Amino acid sequence: LFRNLGRLISRGHMLEAVWGRNPNLATRTVDTHISRVRSKLGLRPENGFRLSPTYNYGYRLEKITDSEIDADA
Repeated sequence: LFRNLGRLISRGHMLEAVWGRNPNLATRTVDTHISRVRSKLGLRPENGFRLSPTYNYGYRLEKITDSEIDADA
């Protein structure tokens, strides 16, 4: 995700790139790992990052500015 900062990355792409699995496989593996990564790395607006899900597609990691943090508060 950090290599693709700001880009929307599909769950299928992550399954294939990280685990070498079929990208069409129905699994919650990506969602489970994203949740753990978000917690362990502190990927929250107050820490300067937003890891946003896109329904039924994937995730986008964004670096956010102080003004965006204030607007979210």
